[in-house]
Amino acid sequence: MEIKIVEGEIKYIDDCLEALMNSELACTYLPDEKTAKKHLVEAFERKEMYLALNDESECLGYIRFVLNGTFYDFPYVCNIAVKKNFRSRGIGKRLLGYFEEIGFTHSDKVFLLVSSFNEHAKKLYESIGYKQVGLINDLFKDGISEYIMMKVKSL
Repeated sequence: MEIKIVEGEIKYIDDCLEALMNSELACTYLPDEKTAKKHLVEAFERKEMYLALNDESECLGYIRFVLNGTFYDFPYVCNIAVKKNFRSRGIGKRLLGYFEEIGFTHSDKVFLLVSSFNEHAKKLYESIGYKQVGLINDLFKDGISEYIMMKVKSL
């Protein structure tokens, strides 16, 4: 399957909402679909959304990132989601690769957070070069820690 990553267009909001609402992240942190949609609209308006599209221009997932998101200096992934029926096909890795390609033109380090309940994602990030550099307990919700993950640009 051919995938292209493009800057987000609001017309794909329903696809992004589907990907987000079927994620463990949404089930844990977002109280309802209305709140999730509000977050996505904000991301589109801020031009922070990038979409994975297939040959038929169907949106399979997205990544939201900010180039000066960590300490106002380093690129930071806010969140990433892939539609349930397209997971485990490398789409998330492609989206992260796109983020890194852009992020490493601005800095030699990129960052993301991963929740303590999401060990599968943490292992994925570690397998592609991210290292845990910190831990924040109870950041978004009591009882859930967030691992601070950093990747350094290869020379």
